[in-house]
Amino acid sequence: MLNFKVLFVFVFLLSQVLLSQEVIKKGAHELQKEEFGKLENVHKESNTNKQEIISLNQGQANTLNKMVFGFLPYWEQSSNAHSNLQYNLLSHLACFDFLVQLDASIDTPSGWPWVTEINAAHAAGTKVIMTVVNFGGTDGADAVAWELFTNTAKRDIFFANVKSRIQTDNLDGVNIDFEGLTSAHRGAELNTFMAALTTYIHTELPGKEVSFDGPAVNWGGWLIDGLVNSVDYLIVMAYDYVGANDAFSGPVSPLTHHTPTKRFVTRTIETGTYAEPTANKPEKLILAVPYYGQHWKTTTNASESVTTAYVGSTRFKNTITEAETYGGFIWNSDFQYPWYTWNDGANWHQVWTDNELSISKKFDLAIADNLGGVGMWALNYDGNRPELWDLINTKFGATASLSDVNIKGNIKVYPNPTSSMVTLLNNGNLKLAQVELFNVLGQSIMKINPESKSIDLSYLGNGMYFLNIENEEGVKGTFKILKSN
Repeated sequence: MLNFKVLFVFVFLLSQVLLSQEVIKKGAHELQKEEFGKLENVHKESNTNKQEIISLNQGQANTLNKMVFGFLPYWEQSSNAHSNLQYNLLSHLACFDFLVQLDASIDTPSGWPWVTEINAAHAAGTKVIMTVVNFGGTDGADAVAWELFTNTAKRDIFFANVKSRIQTDNLDGVNIDFEGLTSAHRGAELNTFMAALTTYIHTELPGKEVSFDGPAVNWGGWLIDGLVNSVDYLIVMAYDYVGANDAFSGPVSPLTHHTPTKRFVTRTIETGTYAEPTANKPEKLILAVPYYGQHWKTTTNASESVTTAYVGSTRFKNTITEAETYGGFIWNSDFQYPWYTWNDGANWHQVWTDNELSISKKFDLAIADNLGGVGMWALNYDGNRPELWDLINTKFGATASLSDVNIKGNIKVYPNPTSSMVTLLNNGNLKLAQVELFNVLGQSIMKINPESKSIDLSYLGNGMYFLNIENEEGVKGTFKILKSN
């Protein structure tokens, strides 16, 4: 009997130990560093360019109506990203990644300093931010972060190292990307650490910024309201809802779902993880969207099929053309998300990835909820393609808010959203000179007779369209119209 009791106690204690061993899921940033960051074209040596790094051009007016926060990983910087970046359409360029070690030292990204990119950004009035990560080191992400949280001496060394790097390279702030934290370390300790860092940077380097990359879903431990309050703004990593190891294929960043309890971006922002800051401090949230997708082998060609193998991450510049090769995108209206599939003769393949329509809808969510801005992981994943830059310009560029009160106050467009027809109600009896419909890429869809009272959209695909109206006096206005069956 005694031996049985001893065995029972041993088994119970062992079960508690096993339950306490929390499995930490790697985030998209870390996984893609492992996947893309060891490519042969990545620089192995530090940049020896001694050209002077210029400061932010405070006199260059940024015409964006919201923040646009773009992450630039070192493997894209080394792949000629500079020639593809439209700095005037970025408010922030986040250089990824600066790896913090257990001794609080900070390793710089491959090829650093990126003088060409920093100077081009600063000349355009775009802020350049260092993104500090805690993953990829030999000591483990959680161990490194916990040491900084609990060891005041190490914390102060880290703060001083951040300050030194900002000063040395004329940077404009720091972004913290601590993803590999156990749930026990995601709460008050993290928030206290971030608040101390923000106070330190604001005191030592007035005008410099501190931000944090937050999870799309609170899987446990995060005290989101306090975290948002501890920084200047928080980047919501609104992706990785379905990842490499999932048993079923699906959207990386679903906007919607018919089941309210499912996890999707709208829920994340409005009723889930970020509901409180969205309601009370929306200007502190940046909604970051994926310029990447996921590729699996699957058992069938059906949506959300069982996966048999994970192939890898994809990039917009490749999937936008590959999709056409395999019959084009399939639009999943439940998720508001595109995907495509094919058979190679032996296996079914599925790629779920954002395109300009699905990204446009997420941008519209940020606009509707009055968030501080949008972001993207990662810059140059679109290569030299223009679609996503054109979309940013359409939504947040100099002409994005073109809607004169004289037009808006006298012209009504309804119903909106619509499934087919919209009616123009001219309450002010304005004499219109031009009415034209554009898609999200700024391409003209049709010119409309200014005397028309209705517009037929039934033949158009679902998505956002822009109705530009101009009266005979040259006053212009733009109406956003959502076409949805």
